[in-house]
Amino acid sequence: MAQEKPNVVFIHVDQMHAAAVSAYGNPYVKTPNMDRMVSDGYSFMKNYCTMPQCCPSRASWYTGRMSKEHGVVVNACPIRPDVPDLGQWLRDNGGYESVYTGKWHVSGRNVRESFNVLLDSGQGEVNDSAVARTAIAYLLNRRNSEQPFFLNVGFMNPHDCCYTAGASGGVGKFMFAQEIQDDLPPLPENFRDSPRYAGRTAGWGKIGWRYYIYSYYRLVEMVDAEIGRVYDALMRSPYRDNTLLIFTSDHGDGLGFHGNISKGYLEEEAWQVPAVVVFPGHVSAGVRDSEKLVTGVDIPATICDYAGVPPLPEMTIGRSWRPLFEGKDVHWREYVVGETSIGRTSTAIRGRRFKTIFHKDEASQIYDMEADPLEQENISETARGKEIEKMHRELFREYIQSIQVCPEPTWGELKPNQRRHYQNYLAWYESILES
Repeated sequence: MAQEKPNVVFIHVDQMHAAAVSAYGNPYVKTPNMDRMVSDGYSFMKNYCTMPQCCPSRASWYTGRMSKEHGVVVNACPIRPDVPDLGQWLRDNGGYESVYTGKWHVSGRNVRESFNVLLDSGQGEVNDSAVARTAIAYLLNRRNSEQPFFLNVGFMNPHDCCYTAGASGGVGKFMFAQEIQDDLPPLPENFRDSPRYAGRTAGWGKIGWRYYIYSYYRLVEMVDAEIGRVYDALMRSPYRDNTLLIFTSDHGDGLGFHGNISKGYLEEEAWQVPAVVVFPGHVSAGVRDSEKLVTGVDIPATICDYAGVPPLPEMTIGRSWRPLFEGKDVHWREYVVGETSIGRTSTAIRGRRFKTIFHKDEASQIYDMEADPLEQENISETARGKEIEKMHRELFREYIQSIQVCPEPTWGELKPNQRRHYQNYLAWYESILES
């Protein structure tokens, strides 16, 4: 009997800047394998993670809930134990073989409760090649061709930039390679000295920042090679024409934009991430959608839709991309929401043109993303900015009322800083609703 349900391959990387793809016009990095997926598939150019930090964003992929719903509001906060994840859901409701290799990092959930695990991974430069090998072996050696599979391939890189940025108090091994100075990429147009990471970047100078960006792109190229091996295996396998492939990242990286490195804030460099979908014969190839606003919780909604299983419980925000791929006339969302509890408690509203970053105890930042895509001119004090802030505050209130806000957890021990994150956002959300 022929398999009716499509297979799903979910390839994800860690800490990848949305523009670090050569197919999108970046001349400082070469990503031939991501470029092939872009050519073969459908790219969302306005895709945002739910929260720009590893554990919260990944928990959203697997539960279909926002960070303030599933309980992981900062790294290491335990996920709500009563919330099913996508591995369990497809296995129990769709008959899928749920398989995992690579980085998991959903705090409080043992990956082996939800997936058949091929390999756990660590540092990308050490382990990403092994992650690729296990995925390839699975694709080329399956015996039960009638059971659909959900294969997750979690690469670590370019996350190794976190180690590079801290090595020897400088920017790692590339700092000492004088022969590459002529190849260093320029600083971003919106680069400026930022106090946010002054402790980690003190003494870099502009040349040090350029070394950091150079080394980051080499890490992207490193993981691109591993992605290509998996993609080749899938395209050579008998599953090629019946497999939905989704590629994305859990969050971005500062990469010098606004003088930022790392993640945890809601400027575009940390919040926006790449998203490419390939499904031969079902999803149009070579499309770059710069209009639709999409988000991380759309991924499980899309997977459930194609798998023919009900949506994950209490999915309040996520929407399936399938109608978009099929050219149906659907009214799409007008804005997406991002949240962070790192450093300062903040929420962002990204509309079609304007974006507001609300901070719990500080003034808002408002940008015209059409005229100012690099977010260099905060218009919050202008008449137009005040109008946008009022409108977006109403959307923020609408958002709070639409989600199932998670109470301070009782299902695991919290560290003092984690408890503070919960208390800060709960108090803030209550004040927004009362205002």
